Amino acid sequence: MNEFGRRGRFDPSRLPEFNPDPALWPRIVARQQQRVARRRWQAAGVLGAAAAAMLALVLIAPGLRRAIPDDGGHGTVQEQSRVLEQEWAGLAGDHAASMGGTHLRAIDAQLQAAYDRGAGAEELSPLWQQRNRALRGMIDGLRRGAGDRGDSITQI
Repeated sequence: MNEFGRRGRFDPSRLPEFNPDPALWPRIVARQQQRVARRRWQAAGVLGAAAAAMLALVLIAPGLRRAIPDDGGHGTVQEQSRVLEQEWAGLAGDHAASMGGTHLRAIDAQLQAAYDRGAGAEELSPLWQQRNRALRGMIDGLRRGAGDRGDSITQI
């Protein structure tokens, strides 16, 4: 008969008994300690990689958020727009509110809509550049004396 008795059921009392090697338990303990140490190193590696990725994100992300600079050397296109708008307001003086460009307001509305829907730099940068071109055109118009025409005249 084997370990399955008469009725085909498993009978653990019929299993053979043996004395294990005396070095078996120290080998089992050493192997378990190796597994634990390997898991700790793996966890440390994963945490280190995650920390390095976060550090890289913190250092690189501000550069990714900046729009591509337009010509003029004033930094980002948003900064250029602020400088151009101040220059335009200085040239227009008290008439700046009445001389506000319809085209500029339309661009501002497009920019606001793009920001509201969370648009990326690939969509925002051209809008900022378009805004800067419109401001430059308004500044050039004021310098040429065309500022007193107002926005009501449409040129074809």
